[in-house]
Amino acid sequence: MELSLNKAGFERIPSWLIFAGIFVIALSYAAYTNHTWEDYYITYRVSKNLATGHGLVYTIGEKVHAFTSPLNVLIPAALIVVTGNTSDELVLWLFRILCCSLLGIAAVLLFQIARKNFSSLLPAAVLIGMFGMDAKIIDFSINGQEIALMMLFLALTLNALTVRSRWTVLKLGLAWAGLMWTRPDGFIYIAALSTGFLLFNGHRTIAESRTELFKILLYAGIIAGVLYLPWFLWAWQYYGSPVPHTIIAKGYGSAVLSVGPGALLLAFLTFPLHLLMGGMSIDMTFMPTYFSFGGWHYVVSVYSVYLSYICALYWCLPFGRPQARAVSFAFMIVNLYLSCIAAYVAPWYIPGCTILAIFVLANTIQQGLNLTSLLKDKEDKNFLRSMRFIRVLVASALVITLLITLCAAYQLRIQQREIEDGNRKKIGLWLRQNAASAADTVFLEPLGYIGFFSQLKMLDYPGLCAPEVVAARKKLQSDDWAKIIAELRPDWLVLRSKEVDQIQQTDSLLLTQQYSIAQSFDVSEHIKSYRWLPGREYLEVDQTFIVFKLNKNNTSVK
Repeated sequence: MELSLNKAGFERIPSWLIFAGIFVIALSYAAYTNHTWEDYYITYRVSKNLATGHGLVYTIGEKVHAFTSPLNVLIPAALIVVTGNTSDELVLWLFRILCCSLLGIAAVLLFQIARKNFSSLLPAAVLIGMFGMDAKIIDFSINGQEIALMMLFLALTLNALTVRSRWTVLKLGLAWAGLMWTRPDGFIYIAALSTGFLLFNGHRTIAESRTELFKILLYAGIIAGVLYLPWFLWAWQYYGSPVPHTIIAKGYGSAVLSVGPGALLLAFLTFPLHLLMGGMSIDMTFMPTYFSFGGWHYVVSVYSVYLSYICALYWCLPFGRPQARAVSFAFMIVNLYLSCIAAYVAPWYIPGCTILAIFVLANTIQQGLNLTSLLKDKEDKNFLRSMRFIRVLVASALVITLLITLCAAYQLRIQQREIEDGNRKKIGLWLRQNAASAADTVFLEPLGYIGFFSQLKMLDYPGLCAPEVVAARKKLQSDDWAKIIAELRPDWLVLRSKEVDQIQQTDSLLLTQQYSIAQSFDVSEHIKSYRWLPGREYLEVDQTFIVFKLNKNNTSVK
């Protein structure tokens, strides 16, 4: 049945059903979890300052590029203006609805790819189903992150490269411009996909030769450059540099700012070997959002690792589908960037890889169907067994993806209730009430909730919004928190229990003589009360905070 399904079979499935299905899944996830990303409130503080006339800044009066995504700061700012700055909650939900819509559009673009390139509903189900149910893609699309934008522009890129159209150049140019407006490392995806399609003859659908494809890519690049240039020039003029300060803060002390051509070539050549050794970003492709903290069954890791390796090495198959080999190569290159060049691998970087991997998996299923169709006798037991095996693989992948997402939704529902609203938000409000003035300085790592709800001057580590912290790290040639605190002497410290222990090991007197405990915030008993909680360790990291206040009468400086 699957093999005889023609393109008309796909036509009978309206695109609006795909859109509505993905929209409802994402919005339901948002309603159930109410998960609001910690870093959303970093960006949102900048958005609110812009909308209220204070400029695109985190701290009023300080021009610091404290965000990475232009669209992710400008869209909420526009929503604040439209709603008259009446409700931050309303702005968040409008943003969520917009992002759910963008996910739906991305799914429709992927469905168009399926209609043109697949002969069966099975690979289409993998492409749309795994995309629409992936825990990371959904969560980072509804929690205030820019992943819905990233998914839209990556889906449009894949669509432009695999579906023949007279608008190919324009679609590709708009997609690439969107990637750059979404994330400053968008050019990595652009370069990786372009190289893959040039290398593996993936151009056959939209171009007759590599030369013609190169022209398409060149013209699309010009369009993208023209559309992105205004932001690039404005940011350079406004902040003094087009590079976000967040990248500088994260990259200081890591390889991200000093990777040479030789080291990059060596990393590329040895990357397949490193893949087999584990511990790379690729292992996280199909895992839950915060798997690295622990608390998940090892089967989840096995599932993700094996699927990811198939996607990363598919390009090595000379008989593989050209478009899938091109995207597989791009998948490997992006993971090379995340594992060997980027400052560190954060969970919100992974969905961009996940959509590429899902594309490869769908094509792998289609190739399996093509090979099965070569069996002459369709009643042959081998044919029936092969078809049954493929159906089981597809069903298993979809069911496991759904189960992981359901478990992650429960985890993040509790995390939002107990950690974000029950702990970090309360800390921010407490600081706002007890600070001597809005100029009080606060040293901490989790900048989002506490920074937004306190509205104080934040000295965060590693210095996302605070050049003073980066300057202190450079001056001291150290990332030791005790030394940085002694150098900056902030009015307040907000520390986790483990951070307190680490500081006391370096300087046993800092937190007893120069600072005093002002308040403790502890929800550990609440976390313990949940008998079943997947990914429990992620919540335990932030279950206890201690707030210290500077002893003003102590003027000693370390």
